[in-house]
Amino acid sequence: MKNNPSLTSIFGHSSLKMPFSWKLISIVSFVVHFSLLSPNTAHAAGVVGNGSAGSCTDTALNAALSGGGRVTFNCGNAAKTILIGSEKTISANTTIDGKNKINLSGGNAIRIFNVNPGIRFSTKNMTLSNAFTSGQGAAINASSFQNTVVTVKHCKFINNISSQLGEAGGGAIFSAVGTVIVDKSTFIGNNASIGGAIRILNSDLTVTASAFIGNKAIDALNGNGGAIYVDGAKGDSGQIVIRSSTFKSNTATAYGGALFNNVYNNNITSISKSLFSGNFVGGGSNGQGGAIWSNGDPAIGGHWVINTNNTTLTIVNSTLSGNTASQQGGGIFIARHPRGSVISKSTISGNTAINSMGGGIVQTDGGFLSILNSTISDNRGNGEFSMGAGMYIGSNAKAVITNATIDNNIANWQAGGVFGGLNVTLKNTILANNIAKNGGNPWNIKHNCFEPMTDGGNNLQFPIPIDMDCTSSILTANPKLRKLANNGGVTKTKALLAGSAASRNATNCPDTDQRGKARPKPSGTFCDIGAFEAAF
Repeated sequence: MKNNPSLTSIFGHSSLKMPFSWKLISIVSFVVHFSLLSPNTAHAAGVVGNGSAGSCTDTALNAALSGGGRVTFNCGNAAKTILIGSEKTISANTTIDGKNKINLSGGNAIRIFNVNPGIRFSTKNMTLSNAFTSGQGAAINASSFQNTVVTVKHCKFINNISSQLGEAGGGAIFSAVGTVIVDKSTFIGNNASIGGAIRILNSDLTVTASAFIGNKAIDALNGNGGAIYVDGAKGDSGQIVIRSSTFKSNTATAYGGALFNNVYNNNITSISKSLFSGNFVGGGSNGQGGAIWSNGDPAIGGHWVINTNNTTLTIVNSTLSGNTASQQGGGIFIARHPRGSVISKSTISGNTAINSMGGGIVQTDGGFLSILNSTISDNRGNGEFSMGAGMYIGSNAKAVITNATIDNNIANWQAGGVFGGLNVTLKNTILANNIAKNGGNPWNIKHNCFEPMTDGGNNLQFPIPIDMDCTSSILTANPKLRKLANNGGVTKTKALLAGSAASRNATNCPDTDQRGKARPKPSGTFCDIGAFEAAF
């Protein structure tokens, strides 16, 4: 350490007037305090570069990263790409801030960061691109299984690739038994066997105000999670949280074109104010969940025990539109979650199941689904024997549908609207203009539903085909629905036209409609059937 002041110069001769014990305490206190500031004992990271673009090199980055702390860049006013020459091991708590000018590139050959056990690592305001690994996590690998925390804010992850085959991946980020926090970041064109952008293994994940575009899970048979792959949150009560985020044009071969979500025990999955659009799953033998595939599986005493778990899935104020599955669940495929999956104030529209069931939604395998104040419209089941174009509720699952608008869904075989029986309860819900093509046969049957469902009261179906009533007391009349449009609120809805038979024909509605508009109160006052409260 250069030019360290002497103790005499610091305390001065006046310190000699203090009692010896106080002088000793003061000297010891100073030495301890000063040593904490010394760069030899607690490195405070550093600055990459001296002001010129040429000074910002891989070697300068290595030096600045040594010992952890906060790393910044001084590379001039222009944007700067630093070609990484070797993988960076993060062995102390570190924050790197690129000030929106720095791109760290792996040159299509090198992983950028490997994070050691128990470390807190943050990247801010920068781009991590063209990283490559034959293992997992090409841009950031946190596979230590020991509580690593990775935080990324205002970052871009572009064209990062994990090439390890099989159950491995995370083109941009991989975390095992840790925590990943993603805020206001973008993931574009990242590829891996599973988890094109992010792979989560027994880790908590929070994604906020971020975008995932064109990421791919490419394993030929088991490519799951085009954007994100989750295999358990952290511990029995871990959480997977996605808020105010966008998933577009991501692809996978097996399960979950955008999101593969397999959680355990008391894990909670929450998705809110998010858009899933134009995602695709297929190419292998499965092809389930064009946008989302979510499953609840418990591990009790080290053994898999089906349908004894308490996992939950909640989707609120979100849109799943224009997604495609080669087999089932063009929008979303849900399995298990017997404690409950909830889709509320959301729109599932324009999704397609190419060869099998559930153009919009599939719920199966012992699960329970609640749909509330939501619009399910314009979905397609295009297979020769496709059923449940709006939604398919398997015979071993249960569903309660309250104040939903299920309109203009088309199945190539039967049940254009809803496939389900007494295991499905319908309340205050519109089933209208759904079509079953009956495989080209002239039967003209089972358009809105496959068979009668449990009657929760105040339901409406239209028009009047040669078809059974979908519930025992259902009203057959014209709801007069507008096209799907932005009518206020977070998601699109189908408004009621004047003279709609749905107006003031329901009771005990939720407090608000899909848009958040208040419904009539007190309880018992007549409100509108469906997801939209017209207040005529």
